[in-house]
Amino acid sequence: MSHRDLGGQHPDRSRAPSSALSTHPWAAGPRSAAALLLCAQAGLALAQASDAAALQNKAKEAGESTLPSITVTASPDSGTSVSKLSQSVKETPQSITIINQERMQEQNLRSLDDVMQQSPGVTVQPFTLLTTGYYARGFKIDAFEQDGVPILMGNTASPPQDMAMYERVEIVRGATGLLHGSGNPAATVNLVPKRPQRSFAANASLGLGNWDRYRAEADIGGPLNASGSLRARLVLSHEDRGYFYDVGEQQSTNLYSVGELDLTRDTVLSFGLQKQRIRSVTNMSGVPFYADGRDIGLPRSTYLDTAWDRFDWNTTRSFAGLEHHWDSGWQTKLTVNHLSGDSELQYAGANGAVNPQTGLGPKLTGGAYQFDNSQDSLDAFASGPFHLLGRTHELLLGANYQKTSTEQRSASFVPTLDVPVNVWDWDPYSAPKPAIGDYSSRGPTRTTQSGLYGMARLSLSDPLKLILGGRLSQWKQESSTASAKIDAQFTPYGGLVYALTPQWSLYGSYAQIFQPQTQMTWAGDLLDPVEGTNYEAGIKGELAEGRLNVSLALFNIRQKNRAQSDPAHPCVGNACYYIASGEVESQGLEAEASGRISRDLSLSAGYTFNTTKYLKDASAEGQPFARFAPKHILRLWGNYQLPVDERRWSLGLGVQAQSAYSVVSGASTLRQGGYALANMRLGYRINQQLSVALNINNLFDRSYYQSLSSTAWNNRYGEPRSAMLTLQAKY
Repeated sequence: MSHRDLGGQHPDRSRAPSSALSTHPWAAGPRSAAALLLCAQAGLALAQASDAAALQNKAKEAGESTLPSITVTASPDSGTSVSKLSQSVKETPQSITIINQERMQEQNLRSLDDVMQQSPGVTVQPFTLLTTGYYARGFKIDAFEQDGVPILMGNTASPPQDMAMYERVEIVRGATGLLHGSGNPAATVNLVPKRPQRSFAANASLGLGNWDRYRAEADIGGPLNASGSLRARLVLSHEDRGYFYDVGEQQSTNLYSVGELDLTRDTVLSFGLQKQRIRSVTNMSGVPFYADGRDIGLPRSTYLDTAWDRFDWNTTRSFAGLEHHWDSGWQTKLTVNHLSGDSELQYAGANGAVNPQTGLGPKLTGGAYQFDNSQDSLDAFASGPFHLLGRTHELLLGANYQKTSTEQRSASFVPTLDVPVNVWDWDPYSAPKPAIGDYSSRGPTRTTQSGLYGMARLSLSDPLKLILGGRLSQWKQESSTASAKIDAQFTPYGGLVYALTPQWSLYGSYAQIFQPQTQMTWAGDLLDPVEGTNYEAGIKGELAEGRLNVSLALFNIRQKNRAQSDPAHPCVGNACYYIASGEVESQGLEAEASGRISRDLSLSAGYTFNTTKYLKDASAEGQPFARFAPKHILRLWGNYQLPVDERRWSLGLGVQAQSAYSVVSGASTLRQGGYALANMRLGYRINQQLSVALNINNLFDRSYYQSLSSTAWNNRYGEPRSAMLTLQAKY
């Protein structure tokens, strides 16, 4: 069964044909700045909590009212885990978005899907290769990290990600090959886990929402001994929810524990474990269209699968790290990460375009699948200052390694399903579950990648910084039917940052990334990797005394060496040959503002304009290659603490808006017009420990398609108006 059979057509319109599922693989600087980055969840949170408590006590003595304390995980001046240097967002010559814990709580962002839907310039496509696909600048995001370490995520049948265990999400857009290795020139998503606090803290929340949605979270941590040298933190979340369509539910439990031990004053050992269990009744089919591409107009509650659909995941992730800060201002860090997971899918759903005259066409299509995944990753680096020609510069040297193993086993139903589906009057309970035949597999696919990287941040003058870097990568893939290995790949990086004033800087950057290909040429050689090059220039600022980051960027991406069928050697049966001659372009601009304008008002806003085009292609030259990605995307959120009733009330308002998009399915074109969704939050602080908030999404109940795939199936309605009430307690 093909990728399209399992999860709908992949939105990337590459001319390279897809193969069977089972053949695919799945800060440096001064010591104070490094400590700020690496201990953001402990030292900084503790200091701010202590300051807030002191202010509140003084205010109480004076009879004044104060704001409730707000935990901030990182200041605008601090670096990011994904950059591994002490440079701030303003000093980094690439577009960066950080969504922190405060923002996630305000907007009730409980999953990675929720976070990405609120991220500037990101398009979220449900059920792409049996998981949710994220796209930036027209390309699929396939580079994920945990605390700066490459991890397996976003692959076929990858499980949903709960956000309770994460402190923040960092998204670096464009090509990121220098530190990550292979991938698309889209973005790197770095998930930063919570770390133990240096003083005791605990919080818990209970949520109730539409469609029988219930959620509970608990987060507790602090020192385990008198000196505070041993610390731990435990985060537990559980959610039981239904969906807006007639049948469908999910129960998920996520347990995360982490510990830290100060081996010396400057050396910290960390270790953690995550276990996630998900049981769900899935919705594989979505809804079909008429064969001519017209929308049928089915109710959003339509469910065209069977009630016995199941999609279950079991995931265990463990990690450990060792970091040391030297008196010279240097830091060294070693982190290892291991994943083991399995999932099982059994489904039957309506597949087939609807004939406009007869109303017939869809029939049940389904199967049974089992997936096994494992991953071992390692990242080690050293960074710090050095002196040359009377000036102080920064240097980063490191290496990382990642090995993944993925396997798919499939089975057929006995007897084979051949049930017509009346899309206007379908009963999900009418089709009995057939027997399942024997599972078979082509064996695991193992992919290994390693690389050495280095980067220097050179101070040419007080206002001008030059960033130069490079990476040397190795990559190979092995399966029971084939093996592939590419020559060592060099990935360059360069950037300039010019400080106009202490608040504003101009920047320009050049970044590359490569993506191995497994197709063969007529001569029997492996195709050269796809090469993505990202050019970016812009201006960044830190306003409101450094509390607000603003940026404007222009970007141009060229991706070349894309696989094309060899016109000189046409396919003979299943034997096909390819040449690396395809080329596409993505270009546009991004504007973003994020931070706190005043003590009462926080703001997150992002606008993206993006166009894509096939520059060289045998059949689509000159056409857009990412039609599904709208040209215009606006993300806006603001939260204001009202100056009444001792500032107990807060009001949040947001907008998700985008322009029209379309998808080509055979001879038909499916279209979704532009739309805007309004979101709001009303919060009330009961006392210093208790607060309650009501979040309402899609306030005006706009009906729209979040994603389109084909006339046959996998077209997904966006969620109707929904509400969730959350009670939170903090100690």
